[in-house]
Amino acid sequence: MIGQENREMPDWARSLIEFEESMAGKSSARWAKTNGLELTGLAVLLSATLALFGSGPFPNGLFDMASIAIEGGEVNGRFLPQAGAFNSYLYATITAVFLFIAYWVTIASLMKWTFGKDLGAAFLGLATSWIALIAIRYVSHFVLVEADWEVIWANRVLALAGPSMTSQMTQSHGSVVDCINTCYGINQNFRLWWILYASFAVLGAAYGTNGEKPLRFALPFAFVSALFMFIAYNQTSINYHHEGPMIRLAIATLLAYLSFGASYYYCLTNEEYKANRLKSRIAIAGVLTFFFALVIMNPPEFVKDIAVFLGGEPAQERLDDVVAGTYVPTTLDKLAGDGIEASQWGGLFVNLIIATAGGVLGFGIGVVLAFGRQSDQPFFSVPSIALIELVRSGPLICWLYFAVFMMPDLMDPFFNAEDIVRMLLMFGIFGGCYIAEVLRGGLQAVDSGQKEAAVALGLSPIQTKLQVELPNAVRTTLPSIVSVFIGLWKDTTLLFIVNILDFFKLSKDMPNTDLRFLGSFLEPVWVSALVFWVFAFYLSRVSMKIEKNLGLVREGGGEAA
Repeated sequence: MIGQENREMPDWARSLIEFEESMAGKSSARWAKTNGLELTGLAVLLSATLALFGSGPFPNGLFDMASIAIEGGEVNGRFLPQAGAFNSYLYATITAVFLFIAYWVTIASLMKWTFGKDLGAAFLGLATSWIALIAIRYVSHFVLVEADWEVIWANRVLALAGPSMTSQMTQSHGSVVDCINTCYGINQNFRLWWILYASFAVLGAAYGTNGEKPLRFALPFAFVSALFMFIAYNQTSINYHHEGPMIRLAIATLLAYLSFGASYYYCLTNEEYKANRLKSRIAIAGVLTFFFALVIMNPPEFVKDIAVFLGGEPAQERLDDVVAGTYVPTTLDKLAGDGIEASQWGGLFVNLIIATAGGVLGFGIGVVLAFGRQSDQPFFSVPSIALIELVRSGPLICWLYFAVFMMPDLMDPFFNAEDIVRMLLMFGIFGGCYIAEVLRGGLQAVDSGQKEAAVALGLSPIQTKLQVELPNAVRTTLPSIVSVFIGLWKDTTLLFIVNILDFFKLSKDMPNTDLRFLGSFLEPVWVSALVFWVFAFYLSRVSMKIEKNLGLVREGGGEAA
């Protein structure tokens, strides 16, 4: 409780004391109530002094932490390498900030005896501040002082595309820095770049339909694109010409901005029903982008025939000339030839394509199963219930083993699918069964009056289900659907158990790629954890944004939607 003297203090002082009380709790001593600002100033001064100059019996302050990091050597039984001055002082500064907060909470709690007011709040503030300090100190020390990130830079292409794809896309003339007489492949880079172009264009168009200020898209997207360019440009252990990736990333970014501007202008200058129609078409374009990625990576025969008809010559037929550098195949020549088979896919691309399959195929399968389970006809309801209950009764890893060892016997008479294709189908079925149950709850919540109104308007049963019941069910269950998508994205890490060269498995095996990296086993795992968290966090933010646009975050939002 702030005393009468403190209530008359300036706004900045009142805010300072309120911030202190939020961490350390409210004072209970009489002297603290009458001299709150003075005691707070003394606590801040002592905390800053200890955070900067502490040593001996106290935790090391900023200057001691920086000097120890720069000198390296044996610290607490561990031998640490010497770190650069910038990284050392950055680590020491970050840690000192949290050390200052921990000291501030501790000293303020003792001076103002907040334990007497609320023992639980005071203890929680103390425990939280010191635990946060320990965690931040460990993380910042590892990231800035201990870790050797060269293992990541040297294997960045491997982690993104896998060993077989990397070999096909880099061991060709014009792609690798030192590839002169040792090239043996046909450059297939354009396949991944075409997927990126289409994905960025759809992404930009989708953001343009939100109706937000352009800067709310332009600035974050520019940061993400700059980050991608930095990863491509960084010269540490680089084994490819960086000019090509930089130019193509710039083209992809430009496509995203152009599609954003076009959709934003269209929604701004047209009626709402036209904007909603554009949103649905962009959603369809996103689904088609997924199938485009599957087709362009390993085109079917009719695509190759079209390329030949347009003048392309299968590049593999002149492989010797390509390797010798006397013949440079065109894009049509590469489309007319063999693509990259699914068995050669790897890295982060595999995680993305399979997680997308779980979302795209899973949603379609889930809609069919949800309506099938609600059907009055046993011909539809019994198989739907049986499949949902069967798939949901077992863990995903069991179904992945089923896809590896048993699904080929079921599919071979009709289709000879490779391992990754079977994983893709299994993720779609597994995700579809969970989405079906989520949608079933949403369908049951649809007001009967809307169904009766649809019948009165003359809509057929299929039109009623797809245009009335399904949109309302999706709006109601959107957070749960996105949770299923996030779960499928994280579950792609199970692919390494069935020997698929996904991002997590390649990260785990990175130290084995070179004798220099044999001890660097934590760095790749940290990076893989960060990548998976970033994608999951992005999906959750997108979900919250869609909910806000639908009015689902407000009271009565369901009716408003």
